Amino acid sequence: MFKRKILEKINLFLETHDILLFYWARQVGKTSLMKIIQKDYTKNKSYFFDLENPDFLSLLNKNPNLFVEYLKSYYNWKIDEKITVFIDEIQYLDNPTNFLKYIYDNFSTIKLIISGSSTLEIRWKLKDSLVGRLIKFDILPLSFEEFLIFKWKENLANLIGKEIKLDIINTEIKFFFEEYAKFGAYPKIVLANDMLLKKEYLKQIYNTYIEKDIKDIGHIKELQKFNILIKLIANQSWSLANLSEISNTVWINIKTLHEWIFLLENTFVIKTIPPFSTNLRWELTKMSKIFFIDNWIRNFCDNNFELTWSSFENIFFEYIHNSYSSEKINFYRTQDKKEIDFILDFIPYELKLAYNWKNLTALNYFEQKYDKKWNIITLEKKENAQYNIFFPWEI
Repeated sequence: MFKRKILEKINLFLETHDILLFYWARQVGKTSLMKIIQKDYTKNKSYFFDLENPDFLSLLNKNPNLFVEYLKSYYNWKIDEKITVFIDEIQYLDNPTNFLKYIYDNFSTIKLIISGSSTLEIRWKLKDSLVGRLIKFDILPLSFEEFLIFKWKENLANLIGKEIKLDIINTEIKFFFEEYAKFGAYPKIVLANDMLLKKEYLKQIYNTYIEKDIKDIGHIKELQKFNILIKLIANQSWSLANLSEISNTVWINIKTLHEWIFLLENTFVIKTIPPFSTNLRWELTKMSKIFFIDNWIRNFCDNNFELTWSSFENIFFEYIHNSYSSEKINFYRTQDKKEIDFILDFIPYELKLAYNWKNLTALNYFEQKYDKKWNIITLEKKENAQYNIFFPWEI
């Protein structure tokens, strides 16, 4: 098993009494991460409970004291002995708040590490009474650096974020970046070497998570329209999200559209990016853009795994979302259609699959107004002292 970078942060809390919650979408590696911690990081005895097992689910749903008695009788646990208990998919419990609070408050020798696959279910079921007891960690899809490590390319991973002068190195990194863009950053997919196998795994994940779990969580009844919405977002992920136009196309009202977008955001499928704004709000668009958190979903829904410009824009979003230390991600567009693809912490970035040195009006306009030097992100880089031009992996 490969170790994730987030383990460095998690390790700080392994000896505290805090309950640790790992959450994000299915298949991003939460269970594997917990098992790595259980194997390599825990100093005490540890026990793992997967709540997709109906026997474990029934046991934990009955009564916290029964669970404690189970630990005593089945594992011969002594109450003064420190142990770590891992609980996978905590959202399946009927009342996880009461269970966790009772164990935390009454058994200081039990360290709880739990996982969940939906912020909506977690938000509904984990109440404010856990404040001060719970530490949350987002377990994102692999960053590009982690992707390379999973590909046994640690030498390349060590170069991420640095400007690279050697064409042969950039050519090799580009090869892997294109795979990252096409098939995404879920560990199981990254480790599969056969392209047909990758696509089959993606189909299974999509069918299980998008078409079943999310629809069940949101109690979606108009399934055909919900599917149309996802495919429409995939087809138009590069453009402004005109909600009125989308609602008319899908034949749903605005209220339902907002509910479905909220559902998709809180089940880690999409992310809505607001426009950059300052005191000059009158000149800026109010519409947002919608990106997929993992580019493979966009590719799968659009039935196109080639690296097009819209796919490049989405994979760059994924790259900065999962890899970049930006506090704020926006785009820029004025009412007269001057547009910049991304504004990261007030720095403008324009994307070009290949840049032909054409003058970029919007970037010049932004630089004059805000005195911020702009950057071009491309996959076909040529040196020119007049511009800041980078490969995606160099920022």
